[in-house]
Amino acid sequence: MISSSRRTPFLLVLPLLALAVVPFAVAADADPISARQDEMEGVGDAMKALSGIAKKQAPFDAAVVRKHAEAIAAHLDKAKGLFPAGSEKGGMETWAKAEIWSDRAGFDTKMQAAHEAALALAGVADEAAYPQALGKLGSTCKGCHESFRRPKE
Repeated sequence: MISSSRRTPFLLVLPLLALAVVPFAVAADADPISARQDEMEGVGDAMKALSGIAKKQAPFDAAVVRKHAEAIAAHLDKAKGLFPAGSEKGGMETWAKAEIWSDRAGFDTKMQAAHEAALALAGVADEAAYPQALGKLGSTCKGCHESFRRPKE
């Protein structure tokens, strides 16, 4: 047990630590455009690694596939909450179409389909099943992009 004289400095420092963390939490919530772009870049990085396996630039390894597919699922899970009302425009360029907010149910459905396809891919242990599972994930991503992301110019 900590004596009361030793506990006092700790009790004084604790509120200061809380104050130091709050600006970072607020900053992350203040810029959903940047945060969602970071998550989508993470999806893209993992897809590059998975596509390298499909193109035979890297050997099939179920553990590597699982790692990257789970990373995609995690990025998508985080990204789905980064499209709040009012984040259609902001301080930086966004490629999100207005349809995300006008057809939220459609957007959420497509995000969920991509998330599920990533989880299904994570469970692939057989190289013969890999191309079809990767293709399913790719088509769900493409379908969402076609409907809800404008092309980068």
